[in-house]
Amino acid sequence: MTTAEQATGRAPVLSPPALAAGVGRSKPGSGRLGTAIAVAAVLVGTQTLAASGPLGADVRLLLPSEGLLAGLGDGLRRGYGLAMQQSAICGTRPPTLELGWLPPGADPSAAIRASARSALLVAPPAAPLEAYGPLAEQQRLTVLLPLQRGRSLEGLPQLRGSDRLWPLVPGRSLEADRLAQALLSDGLRRVMVVRDRSAESRALGERFVNSYANGNGQVIGPTGAAIALQPDDQAALRQLAEDVDWYRPPALVVITSPGSALEQAIRRTPWPETTLLAWPFPVGAAMAQRQIGVDPLSRGPGWGAFARSFERRWGYRPGLVESAGYDTGLMAALAAVPAQGQRGWGLQWFNANAKAQPLCRALRLRRQGASVRPLAATSRLDLSAAVPPTANLQISRR
Repeated sequence: MTTAEQATGRAPVLSPPALAAGVGRSKPGSGRLGTAIAVAAVLVGTQTLAASGPLGADVRLLLPSEGLLAGLGDGLRRGYGLAMQQSAICGTRPPTLELGWLPPGADPSAAIRASARSALLVAPPAAPLEAYGPLAEQQRLTVLLPLQRGRSLEGLPQLRGSDRLWPLVPGRSLEADRLAQALLSDGLRRVMVVRDRSAESRALGERFVNSYANGNGQVIGPTGAAIALQPDDQAALRQLAEDVDWYRPPALVVITSPGSALEQAIRRTPWPETTLLAWPFPVGAAMAQRQIGVDPLSRGPGWGAFARSFERRWGYRPGLVESAGYDTGLMAALAAVPAQGQRGWGLQWFNANAKAQPLCRALRLRRQGASVRPLAATSRLDLSAAVPPTANLQISRR
């Protein structure tokens, strides 16, 4: 049991569906605009909660109930709600929705089994995939992973039930690939690499080294590999500065997270003026050295239209969380469309190689029984079960 479960003496419980989550059951003669407004009301949480029905909602959206991840719920719901509004305007009845909350990292099995069965499950950010795979298999569920980006994606294909788990955003490994590509495009064929000692940075560093080598780049230094450094080890930091001064790499690649102790230590250390500092995140404060970084806000071909619509609706510019919620809504809306007498909760209709279509056209094609791929905001949506999509990542320089 998690700490929260031990404190309460019970397993985490899913919330019952919202009253207006039944908008998908509205009368055939009701207007599209009214449907869109009702859908929006559900997703921003303005409706009260009612008792769960025996059949359950079409879609169950799980959100973090506490901790730092809890703040992501609003953005996800707003993005999802925008997709529901747009599908209603396209003349399609949106799927019904049930919200649930779990402590971060909690096993959802007991709570899901205790609730009425849904057809599509949306996992919370950074979900424990070892628990969701068997659950999806046992419950015959399709599980969407709207904010799964870390090391867990690397072993996803080997997990039991992975053929029912669909990651919707690119993994962090794409940032390492994009940084390697940018350095090679600038003609920098030799770099030194330093990383912190976290497991995440180790995996990202290995990905960078492999990607850079595949482009005929060479990692130089005492070992020809990424150097693991403890930021408060002053002797190791002085040794790194001496090595950089000796090898004179055109670039020093720093694999860490933004604001980390290693980033701060690197920024405090003087480096040769000709050494470019490269980060796997956007460039921060100015330094004597030139810098290059990667913006983690991945973008798909539908980003522009999505961002404009979202800002008109909510009054602020969306980020990765909002766009991930929107793409989740696109998949749910298309899965709910009846085609040839059946709805597509198993996502058999999805075709990663099809031409990406705007939502209204994608919905029409679905009704005709065609294989489709929607125009996504976060990625190219060239994914499959257990395989995350790719996207455009912007380079920042200073």
